[in-house]
Amino acid sequence: MFGFKRTNHKAATDSAWVQPYALADGSHAYQAKCSCGWFSDLYIDEQQFVQDMRQHHADTGT
Repeated sequence: MFGFKRTNHKAATDSAWVQPYALADGSHAYQAKCSCGWFSDLYIDEQQFVQDMRQHHADTGT
C-alpha cells in the first residue's frame, strides 16, 4: 500500500480517517491519515480508493 512514515500502529489506541480537501477548481482531494503518524499520498477525486487505503491501514498497520 502507498503511505509514508513507518509507524508502530496499535489498532486498540490509534484511529485512521480520511481528510477531504476542496480545491479551487471545484474538485476534491482526499488523504488518509492516522493518529500513529502514518499518512497517504493526496488523491484527486478518488474518495473510495482513499477510504479503502485507510481501512487497510487500520486493519493491518501497514
